[in-house]
Amino acid sequence: MSIQYRTIALRADIQFAAILILLTGATSVYAQQFRWPEEPENLKVLGQDVKGAKLGEVMRSFATALDVRCEHCHVGEGQDLGQFDFASDEKATKRKARLMLKMVNALNHEHLSKLAEIDERNAPILEVTCMTCHRKQQRPVMLQDILADSIEADGIDAAEAEYRELREKYYGGFSFDFGPGTLTGMGEQLGKAGDFESAIRLLNLEIEMNGESATIYFTLGGVQASADLVAEARTSFTKGKEMAPDGWKPFFQQQLDQLPDTKD
Repeated sequence: MSIQYRTIALRADIQFAAILILLTGATSVYAQQFRWPEEPENLKVLGQDVKGAKLGEVMRSFATALDVRCEHCHVGEGQDLGQFDFASDEKATKRKARLMLKMVNALNHEHLSKLAEIDERNAPILEVTCMTCHRKQQRPVMLQDILADSIEADGIDAAEAEYRELREKYYGGFSFDFGPGTLTGMGEQLGKAGDFESAIRLLNLEIEMNGESATIYFTLGGVQASADLVAEARTSFTKGKEMAPDGWKPFFQQQLDQLPDTKD
């Protein structure tokens, strides 16, 4: 699928999600009564052509990208949008949104647009949107960042519980990457930092959630060896060697040969 078609598909998904908000958001009566103003007040970043129905489309795209409702940025509450003070700049989230829009515009028009000058393939120029980073999250953070903060604040038990909760809620979407490799990479970094307990717990969680592989056992064996868990490391490297392609097996055997016969 080309970048152009992926972009079209993404826009179609956003539009479809926006329609669902109107049809299933328990606001159907108010939504039918409310009309976005043809002459909006206090627009400072959006173009002057963004008015009426087009303004509504833009607002719904923001709501979809961050998985929020109007009250996230605007003064008001409840389902009756006619009672909201959309012109007010009282909320910090609205003021932040303006900065975010300026950033997006700069990326698209001042930087990404210049790729056409050097792209020999004449490929369609990629554009970023709020969805590109936020992925239906108010704060566009990665899964690894959330787990790292959880480990630092409350320990590995809390981080594992949070992972399971996030996976239960978001698996199958694109908010977070629950696929093979995410926990493996994080476990490797924790092992290098000397947090062997957290590293081993996350690597075993990777196996539980995404299955066994030569890669995960190579990483797990390395962390266990660094933690002086010789027997466990030997088991991991042996399992990995059995699963590895022939060209990789010497790397596992090298690790096995370097393990001491007994724990000092």
